[in-house]
Parts: sequence; structure tokens; C-alpha cells
Amino acid sequence: MYNLRIVPFHKRYSSTFYHLNKIWIEESFSLEESDKFDLLHPEKSIIDKGGEIFFALIEDKPIATVAMIPVKSDIYELAKMTVDTQYRGNGIANKLMDKCILFAKEKEAKEIILITNDTLVIARNLYDKYGFKEVPLDSDKYLRGNVKMILNLVKDKITMDK
Repeated sequence: MYNLRIVPFHKRYSSTFYHLNKIWIEESFSLEESDKFDLLHPEKSIIDKGGEIFFALIEDKPIATVAMIPVKSDIYELAKMTVDTQYRGNGIANKLMDKCILFAKEKEAKEIILITNDTLVIARNLYDKYGFKEVPLDSDKYLRGNVKMILNLVKDKITMDK
């Protein structure tokens, strides 16, 4: 495949973070106010709060992105994952997902949450593949969001009564 690298946020990628996400969101939905704030002010809304934004680069060109937004000290929201249309279907989202899970584990997070829409079948297949489980939706952060999923990063502890 391509000479692909996953790198953390840098200011020079801010406009790409906005542009790539605007494209995927507007394929099926409308850009919402919560999107605009995160996309136009990624340092203030994500980085400065202890989160991270990753970019997949080919030849130093960002072609995909994803954000890990802190919800609590031990919970991160996976958000704003998208791959440029001409690079979709090459496993790039898998590499971004691997990086996000590693990031969360390094931060000693207990879980990763995400809000999605049931019409996004390819995204849902990715989340299912990685072990995310659907839970009751308790968020109105995104009007388009009708599904909440959680990935538990802590192995269940077995207790035995004697």
C-alpha cells in the first residue's frame, strides 16, 4: 500500500481537519454547531483538554483524521473519523482505530465511547469489528447521532464466592 504514517495534531493540519470532516458530514447530514466548534477550534476544544487528533499522512499529505476527545479522566470519545474519498477502502480507518485504542490505553482510559448514526453501515462494521457494543443513547451532542457505542478497555475481573 501507500507509505502511510499516523501522526498527532499539528497546527498546519487544522484546515484539513475541518475540510475532511465537513466533506463526510455533508455527504449525509448537515454540519452542526457542535461540529463547527470542534472543527474550527481543535486546539481549544480537544488538544488543550487532554485529547488528541491523529492524521494519516501519505507523502506528508493528510488524507484521514480522527479525534480522541476527553469526556472524563478515564473516558474518551472517538469522533471526527474520516478518510478522504479517494483513499477509502484501503484499511486506513483500521490504522486510525488502532492508534486511538493505543492512545486511550496509554492514558489509562477505561472506555472509549462514540456517537454514530445507524445509516453509516461501513462505520458501524468497523466499530463492531473492534468490539464496540451498542448501549442506550444518552447524548444529544449531535442531532444526527442515534446510536451510542462503548468499547470497554478494562478486562472483566472474575470474582468467585467461596
